[in-house]
Amino acid sequence: MISVEEALGIVLSNLPERKVEQVPFRASLRRVLAENLSATCNIPPFNRSAMDGFALAAADVANAPVELDIAGEIRAGGGMPEVLPPGKAMSIMTGAPVPRGADAVQIVEECRLSGNGQKVTILKPVQAQENIALLGSEAAEGEIVLRTGHRIGPAEIAVMATFGYSQVRVWKNPSIAVFATGDELVEIDQTPRPDQIRNSNAYCLQSQLTYMGLESEYLGIVRDNKDELREKMILGLQYDVLIITGGVSMGEYDFVQEVFEELELEILFSKVAIKPGKPTVFARKGDTLIFGLPGNPISALVTFECFVRPALGSLCGMAQPELHRMKGELLADMRQSSGRMAFFPAWVFWDEGGLKVEPLRWKSSADIIGFTGANATYIFPRNRDHLRKGETVEVMLLPDFFFRQR
Repeated sequence: MISVEEALGIVLSNLPERKVEQVPFRASLRRVLAENLSATCNIPPFNRSAMDGFALAAADVANAPVELDIAGEIRAGGGMPEVLPPGKAMSIMTGAPVPRGADAVQIVEECRLSGNGQKVTILKPVQAQENIALLGSEAAEGEIVLRTGHRIGPAEIAVMATFGYSQVRVWKNPSIAVFATGDELVEIDQTPRPDQIRNSNAYCLQSQLTYMGLESEYLGIVRDNKDELREKMILGLQYDVLIITGGVSMGEYDFVQEVFEELELEILFSKVAIKPGKPTVFARKGDTLIFGLPGNPISALVTFECFVRPALGSLCGMAQPELHRMKGELLADMRQSSGRMAFFPAWVFWDEGGLKVEPLRWKSSADIIGFTGANATYIFPRNRDHLRKGETVEVMLLPDFFFRQR
């Protein structure tokens, strides 16, 4: 049985080479850039007013209040203005080009129009370049504005639009298939017998994939039948990544292992010193990755976040594919059997200048209902059996940490 760190190292060292594809920029949201994007022009392309007010020469109002003649009006999109005559001002709107002859903009709140609107009194002095965004001050033509490895969000989409990048190169998302195993499972729209349960793991895993911005194909439920498993495995191996939940525990693994060996899968590990989730399997066949996750719901959820997410995130080009970890103060004494690194549900919040970690009650690794109150897990080191109240512990923030409400 290997450690969590060793297992993750094996996963990350067995990833196939990443692939690149070109997509329309609007379809690149949540993807990762596979190229540098440079500014195709200066931004702003002219000296731009940052405020509504009056464009003027700062020297003309050094002894404000000063009354100036109004030489015209400049609006955004109205064309390039004439040169500002000496000793005069022009009304200007936010985003409009500052005329030559002006080196500052005084905000409208510090100005007072005369009765006929032909003159303006500047009530306070203004410094040269004040309230002006200078040509190229946000980006100079040729400057790299987005680098390869940058994950694309709404602001990045705006940058692409600004510089005319209608198509961009991104790291290609892997194709992913998911199926569940077990005679005890029925689909969500079926009524289970007393000895059966509805399949929830596959849908939980697909939701975790969706949180990553990844699509997946659900291949259904596979019964505890060697021929059926082999048939479904052959289908699943056509994808870049195959995720199986169930059928890898102590009582069933020999059966699954037999099918794996028949299909010439290379099993890289089959047990990890993690709680919950010890019977986690990782295998390869060519460039296809196979993850066999436990059948207990929380075991499947946790092992996905610890091993599957980092693998998929790396394939997608993410610089930080793992969930964020932080440290906080534990609010209760907690115990567990040592020997495995444990990930237990917690509610994490900020209070009195520090991060607080409240352990949540849960009954077992099958208690997915108890886990719904968590926004994080706190981590029990492998060599510890007791964590004391007030001790600093490491926490792993769950993907929906910032969306959870209590």
